[in-house]
Amino acid sequence: MRRVLLIFIDGLGLGDNDLAANPLVRFDPPFFRDLFGTPLVRELGLILGDEACLVPTDASMGIPGLPQSATGQTAIFTGVNAPQHMGCHILGFPGPALAEIIAAHGLPGDLAAGGFSVTSANMYTADYMELVARRKRRHSVTTLAILGAGRPLRSLADMAAGAAVYQDITNEMLPRFGVEGVPTVSPDEAGRRLAALAGKHRFTMFEYFQTDRQGHKHDWEEAAKIVANLDGFLTAVHRAAAETLVIITSDHGNFEDFTTKTHTLNPVPTILFGPGCRQVAAGIRSLTDIKPAIIAYLKEGVENG
Repeated sequence: MRRVLLIFIDGLGLGDNDLAANPLVRFDPPFFRDLFGTPLVRELGLILGDEACLVPTDASMGIPGLPQSATGQTAIFTGVNAPQHMGCHILGFPGPALAEIIAAHGLPGDLAAGGFSVTSANMYTADYMELVARRKRRHSVTTLAILGAGRPLRSLADMAAGAAVYQDITNEMLPRFGVEGVPTVSPDEAGRRLAALAGKHRFTMFEYFQTDRQGHKHDWEEAAKIVANLDGFLTAVHRAAAETLVIITSDHGNFEDFTTKTHTLNPVPTILFGPGCRQVAAGIRSLTDIKPAIIAYLKEGVENG
């Protein structure tokens, strides 16, 4: 049975092979080196392998200006060229117009309508839900997409049962939001939990956004922690989700270039490993290609029994 795990990493582009500018070069996590033989940099280009693939993916989608979160994520999770639809790249969280696109074309919703089991592995705190209810913050694209599929958001109770992963991977940030007493987990444990969830659903998604936050702040010490956490997390997923097609992608560049505190024009890495990775990677060039590639892969699995 075909399954897909989509790991969305906010603000991660393919940058230069420059340890003075690129945390992925300075800290050189083994995960990417083991997959591709070098740090994750732009000069790797397109790699279509049987075990792992790398697709430098266009995040600009033909629209001038720096790619931004709201439109980039909408493109990933709907297949719609959201910057073109809106006439520009839109930062932050989706407003009403983008929310309509997500409601009409969201990947989880379309899969659920087709009979596929879908879920988000992210855990949401009670504080987050209260802030949204009080209109103090807005849902992200990923949250709107999974809610649009009629699926509940995972809670602290799910976390306690080992069936959810917090957005920072390790739970270390939870006390900052008033959530005390939740044990931290290693990146390895978080990765194994995500892989276990992915093994129970046809489509599972997870969002990580600390990369984008540090891409704006340029704190090298924090960047080292992020790289280490991602390395342990993704390594564990790679080992534990051998029967699942794993797709890692991003919405725009940022973290890969500490010479600027803005987003970048760099392509983003779409990394694929697991069954069918080469076939699916061959159909991806832009953020808008990811949704149709996932749907085609899962539907083909059904048609072929």
